[in-house]
Amino acid sequence: MLPTEWAEFEPYGGNLILISSLKVRCQSRVLFWLILQTVLMIINYMSYPKLSFLLISFLAYFPIHLMAQPLAPGDNGLKEYTIKDPSLGLIRFYTDTEKLQKRMPFFIEVNGSGGLPLCIYIRGKGFSTLSNTFNTQLKDEVTKRHFRYIILGKPGTSFCDTITTNDDIRHFDQHTLISNYKFSAEYNRRLSLDWRVSATKKVITYLIGHGFWDNTKIVAYGYSEGAQVVPALAVADKRISHIVTIAGSGLNQFYDGIIAWRIKAAKGELTQQQAQDSIDAELKQIKDIYLQPGNTQLQYSGHSYKRWASFGHVPPFEELRKLNIPIYMIAGTADENSPVYGLDYVQLDFIRLGKNNLTYEPCVGCDHYLNSTQHGKTVNHTAEYFEKIFRWLAK
Repeated sequence: MLPTEWAEFEPYGGNLILISSLKVRCQSRVLFWLILQTVLMIINYMSYPKLSFLLISFLAYFPIHLMAQPLAPGDNGLKEYTIKDPSLGLIRFYTDTEKLQKRMPFFIEVNGSGGLPLCIYIRGKGFSTLSNTFNTQLKDEVTKRHFRYIILGKPGTSFCDTITTNDDIRHFDQHTLISNYKFSAEYNRRLSLDWRVSATKKVITYLIGHGFWDNTKIVAYGYSEGAQVVPALAVADKRISHIVTIAGSGLNQFYDGIIAWRIKAAKGELTQQQAQDSIDAELKQIKDIYLQPGNTQLQYSGHSYKRWASFGHVPPFEELRKLNIPIYMIAGTADENSPVYGLDYVQLDFIRLGKNNLTYEPCVGCDHYLNSTQHGKTVNHTAEYFEKIFRWLAK
């Protein structure tokens, strides 16, 4: 990820549902007024007692049933479980609720960075809306294909939380509101690559021990930061049978920032000296991070030194080349958050080593969320790649 993007809002695994939520909310209001106008049109044909009863019944029904928001795991088709671990703390995790008594292959979503809850309820002046930071589209695809969908919450983070704003629906800034969400103290204290790997291993063990697994596949699917987690997870846990990485990194994540300054200078956006000065400043702080790898008080671009040092300890390509299990890797060639060149390097390294277990799919012209621009319109390729992933898994 680039230096200006390290603190970017990327928690949702490519599936922020805010816009669709707003549509639902707006459509609900339109429906409200349409129904209300219909009721008023009936005035001329009804007696006042009957009209009063109808209006009272309608107004009592509408807010409760039409405007309800799904704020609990069960409202989102998920079931919550917890594990209390002496070293990892409280691990919250969730599965889909389809046929819970049936043993199935596992599909584990490892989502992106940040200590956000999986559900965020935004309440403003005269409106409210909901965002999910797990990939609801992916969950639906996984359950449709008869896998058990699994996702972990972040440490010290409940399933849902509320953000309030004094702005109305026309003026509120969703990106700023969520980017300014304050992560919990426990998240900052615990979050690291090691925590995410170890907690996921505990969850797999729990679910196998409680009879959820059918002894076939265990797929680890990682998006953004999660795409850096799943190679390390597969190296640490031999039960993982397949990994999928979306918009991750191949090289040391800090290197993205160094190259970004070089590119700016090459494009004439900075002088060569300005770029070098910026790189020198970056390297000074990066050195400080590696000198204090357990520090949870000092922060760099929105995350603790501990988090950065853990993810920068072993570059992802070094973990990837240890694996002989099938790997499916998707990279956006126009991704400014996770530049494609680091993932191109992974393919080059596999060719050098003579390894043939990597399927590499560059999404040409795609950004961090698999969006591209075609004929002046934004096209999202998520569904297309989901189809490819499940065909690959079926081989």
